[in-house]
Amino acid sequence: MLCVLFLGFASGLPFGMLIDPLNFWLSESKIQRGAIGLISFVTLTYSFKAVWAPFIDRLKLPILGSWLGQRRSWLVFSQLLIAMSLLGLGLSDPAESLRWLVIFALAVGFTSATQDICIDAMRIELLEDSDQGNGAAMYIGGYRIAFLISQVVTFFIAGALGWSSAYLAISIFMGLLVVPTIYLIPEPKSFPRNQKDILETPKAWFQEAYLEPFIDLASRYKKHLVLIILLIMTYKFSDIIMGTMAMPFYQEIGFTKDEIAIVTNTFGIAVTIIGGFLGGIILFRYGIMAGLLLGAIFVASSNLAFAFLSLVGANVNVLAAVIACDNLAQGLAATALVAYLSSLTHEKFTATQYALLFLVATVPAKIIAGMSGFVVDSVGYFVFFLYASGMGIPAICITLYFYRQKKNNSQGKTHDEKAIC
Repeated sequence: MLCVLFLGFASGLPFGMLIDPLNFWLSESKIQRGAIGLISFVTLTYSFKAVWAPFIDRLKLPILGSWLGQRRSWLVFSQLLIAMSLLGLGLSDPAESLRWLVIFALAVGFTSATQDICIDAMRIELLEDSDQGNGAAMYIGGYRIAFLISQVVTFFIAGALGWSSAYLAISIFMGLLVVPTIYLIPEPKSFPRNQKDILETPKAWFQEAYLEPFIDLASRYKKHLVLIILLIMTYKFSDIIMGTMAMPFYQEIGFTKDEIAIVTNTFGIAVTIIGGFLGGIILFRYGIMAGLLLGAIFVASSNLAFAFLSLVGANVNVLAAVIACDNLAQGLAATALVAYLSSLTHEKFTATQYALLFLVATVPAKIIAGMSGFVVDSVGYFVFFLYASGMGIPAICITLYFYRQKKNNSQGKTHDEKAIC
């Protein structure tokens, strides 16, 4: 569990640098809101990691692969690339070289997504099936602890020395994570795979790497496959759509860097961690579907609080209350979703199937979120937050259907059978 906590931290550190700090930096540099929304597309690299996940799952790195093993070698290699990409991002200036900033942001996204392919597989493979719910809570906990560095410390550094210094500091810190990765994180046990050689039989390799993971999912969940896909696809709509405009909203409404660092990030991250562990308790006690349902309802409802904040203005006390509601909901929902996606994978295709499911969970939401800046320009923040809240309704309806179906299926069974359900 402590290894999973560390892996969550390593995953959250570079991703955190691509959202709030980058969005605030761009807004402060007078980049238009529409452009900020479009630049948020760099995080689509995390969604499309399913494209190269089979290579990470199967191809062995020379030298490092023999020394560290399949998973850890790719993990160390990707962490070094992330550090170099963050260095390039820190040396860019959005006001003078926006193109180079976007290129380096894409590099951070690609290398960080590669790291996540390894981390997602290791998190699932290191734990027993019965521990996946608690493992998801630990992963989200580590992920959000990393945000204390990437989204709190960086704001203080930026306030004193500028954003370039903040990104350079995180670049160095990311490089230092290689040491505990090598000496403290174990290599998961490998599962037997009938791996084809990509050079000798490329067609058979492609079928094994790309088609069989999907065929396996379709065959195991064929009865409810369409509803499962719709649930995964819509679950993060409300959260991701709102999140893109959060930093421009705070900056435009009048909150300072210090207020954002303390309230939305330090306090907010602490609440998110609490929400994550609360989610773990709910999953353990009531099951994944109960956690998914509560998370979907809470996330959609919390966006209504932002609509109220847009009317009140830059009131720190109201901001703290809004952040408490929103981040508690985010922590609970994220834990439930990670556990649910993990439960759908098969040990033979861990990395590829999780990456595929993550693609479904994030790409549609991020494409819609990329237009958020234009929506705000058209209707203002108040209506935008109502719109973001309403986008969570489909996930609530589908999750409620699954929850009721599971509850009905468990009725009339023995006590032992209900416990298994």
